[in-house]
Amino acid sequence: MDGASSTPGGAPVYSCDFYGDAFIRDPWPHYARMRELGPVVWLPELDNFALTRYDAVRAALRDHKRFVSSRGVAGDAFGCEMLQGNTVASDPPQHTALRQAIEPPLRRRALEDVRPRVQVVLDEAVGRLVGGETFDAMADLARVAPLTVVRDLVGLPPVEQDKMLKWAAAAFDVLGVQNERGQAALEPIAEMRAFISSRADKDGLLPGSWTHRIACAADAGDLDPDLARFVIRDYINPSLDTTISAIGQLIWRLGVDPEQWALLKSRPELAPNAVHEAVRLGAPIRSFSRQTKEDVEIEGVTIPAGARVMMLYASANRDERVFENPDMFDVRRGSRRHLGFGAGVHMCVGMHLAQMEMEALLAAMIERVERIEVDSPEIALNNTIHAFARLPARFC
Repeated sequence: MDGASSTPGGAPVYSCDFYGDAFIRDPWPHYARMRELGPVVWLPELDNFALTRYDAVRAALRDHKRFVSSRGVAGDAFGCEMLQGNTVASDPPQHTALRQAIEPPLRRRALEDVRPRVQVVLDEAVGRLVGGETFDAMADLARVAPLTVVRDLVGLPPVEQDKMLKWAAAAFDVLGVQNERGQAALEPIAEMRAFISSRADKDGLLPGSWTHRIACAADAGDLDPDLARFVIRDYINPSLDTTISAIGQLIWRLGVDPEQWALLKSRPELAPNAVHEAVRLGAPIRSFSRQTKEDVEIEGVTIPAGARVMMLYASANRDERVFENPDMFDVRRGSRRHLGFGAGVHMCVGMHLAQMEMEALLAAMIERVERIEVDSPEIALNNTIHAFARLPARFC
């Protein structure tokens, strides 16, 4: 699986099908072996470098001048070109302009107006499930707030709202490589872009919504129409899947470790820690890539200019050099150093929304649920998002 170095930069080789079903279903042993080889490995099947350890990934994410995003963040050239120019695949000054347009309703203070609505929805959802039969925690809980409150806040018409998960999953598949999943994603992406081009204007979006605000700004000349299309696309794609993934991980971890759940119930102030632990361990985004603008040396390995370099968030978040007992879910850990929300100028713009939804869910569960039972989850097969497709659970 791994072998001697034969790359121009002297990086150790790790041979694997990074976007294959088997890897996606059980990636953790692969990441551990990659970290053992060094902070940089060469993935010959992809013709890419990959950063495996925390310090290397964090430094690269914070170095946007040498590790650029504007040449794409996918695992191959096709995906990089197809989704180039949006918030995650841009650099300042375009990235700055996009983020400034996206960010206002996602700031912590702005979300305080949304929190009561999210809490009511999740209180009702948890209340319906307590004491009942086994349910699917993904369909019946993880998707509840994203597919009700958040979907309405985004502001697509009802018909298009029902397509948001499909569109987002397709975008994340293309952000991997063009395997069977990547190819199948092209039609949903074309459908989404056709909607944005033809109907995502101030008359076609829900008044007062996030996307409607952007359409109005473009119509008034306050925002470049080309940038507006990217902003609307970015409200649609990442606002659901990543949070749903993290919520599924949170329920799973609390179910398999009843001592952690008992501790959390006795000390509800640890809820933010539990959220960060779920994001750290679940690492909803497996990897985004960067391209080097110049030669970069990392611990004796020279990554040449123009190389495609994958940021392995999921591996970095379990780096033994940084996190004690890294595979353990521990609500006492209190570490916010993980890279589940990224780092640098590309730090996740929706992180406060995700944390708010997850903390509201925990508040509802702490008040109503004594015991969480979970069965083996089914892993969702997506090129970029690590998530459960199904998680059998029961609230007692």
